Amino acid sequence: MKYTNQNFIVFIFILISIFLSGQNTTIVYELTYRPSTNNKDSLVKSRLYYLDILNQESVFRSEFRRISDSLIFFKSSYGYGYNLNFNDQIYLKKDIKTNKAVKYIVSPISKDKFYVNITEILNWKLFPESKIIENIKCQRAEVNYGGRHWIAYFTQDIQLSEGPHVFHGLPGLIIQISDSNQNYIFKLVRIKKFNHNNLFSFNEGNKLSWEMFNKIQIDYYNDPYSFAKVYNMKVATDDGMGGIKKVDIREDTFRIQKYIRKNDNIIELNQKIEYKP
Repeated sequence: MKYTNQNFIVFIFILISIFLSGQNTTIVYELTYRPSTNNKDSLVKSRLYYLDILNQESVFRSEFRRISDSLIFFKSSYGYGYNLNFNDQIYLKKDIKTNKAVKYIVSPISKDKFYVNITEILNWKLFPESKIIENIKCQRAEVNYGGRHWIAYFTQDIQLSEGPHVFHGLPGLIIQISDSNQNYIFKLVRIKKFNHNNLFSFNEGNKLSWEMFNKIQIDYYNDPYSFAKVYNMKVATDDGMGGIKKVDIREDTFRIQKYIRKNDNIIELNQKIEYKP
């Protein structure tokens, strides 16, 4: 997904004017990443993520999840479905005033909701090195998070101590950040005013530790349709022709397990689970 320099610069000026007037903001980042740790030449994917900032709170989520949330909150819809893999869920809320960050998770099939408090401290190290990114002068900073070493470039021209995912706490907005192996690259691509009076994001869910969350993931991998078996539910899916068809649970379980094993490059690498075939 490509964006022109001209559009980028225009949006930068919009952002500066928004900050100067004290209004709320949406910052869009493009994430380019490798889904698999098993193959260094694996397909590189990209998708847009939105950082919506309202007063002293922010939410960071994919464009797909943001649209789904808007359908749920504004249209009383069920929203969209969820990916088969927990690793694909990057959904984070931050309290800007206290720097508290919370990761939200939804079980792909049962739709059970959970959250994990992010307690890892970001100990940034600033460097005098500067770099021009899309005509914006940026300064280098580095930090360790989630078992990865991250290299960020931020601009002090925009006095907002925010960035994608968990990243915050620098003396300016993060324009680009990537891990040292280039498995995850976030780059700012668009800025606009946030035109809502709420963040239309979910807050409910059961609190989990990372250990509890990992156990839930393992249980899901071993038997993704366990909840359906417990409640004796029939499982169906779209047949591609406007109707529905019965799901072969055994066959679909193998499909889901294969997908999870293949797409194992979780952003918090220190929480990576070694699944058995």
